[in-house]
Amino acid sequence: MYDDWRSDGVVPQMHLDEDNVQQCLDELIESDYGQQMFGHSDLAAGVGITGQVELVELHGPEVILRLSGAFWHRRETVLGRAAMYINAHIPEVLEVNVEDPSELEDVELIVDEDTGEVLEERSKQSPDFNGDRATMTYQGADPDMRGPFPQGVGGLRPGGSMINPV
Repeated sequence: MYDDWRSDGVVPQMHLDEDNVQQCLDELIESDYGQQMFGHSDLAAGVGITGQVELVELHGPEVILRLSGAFWHRRETVLGRAAMYINAHIPEVLEVNVEDPSELEDVELIVDEDTGEVLEERSKQSPDFNGDRATMTYQGADPDMRGPFPQGVGGLRPGGSMINPV
């Protein structure tokens, strides 16, 4: 359903309740796009993508989600895509937020409890298994626009090449 929504922008609408929000999240996770973003598919999990999104609660017209695990995309992008999908199906939703603002940080700081000195910065992103994220960033492109697994290569596909090595 998410892939259809991305292609034509017309989706059936639902009323706001926990079951419908959960249904939206399930559809997003199981979509072709969700297979790249969340750690539910063998392909994503196989390269270290373990990210999960969970419904925490509804607070009036606000949806509270929890992000956990390692995402290839920036965590703000993951929340934004989930929010767009939920809003497309449930227009009553005014805000989609995370339970704890630290869930949107892509780096976890390990701090010495006594001195307050930062000992280490740990990335919350999955490994850049093929170097694409670093290359796109270096080239000034936003890696979150494409994702970890390019749609097509070769031929006349976007990003493809007319040369197809055998």
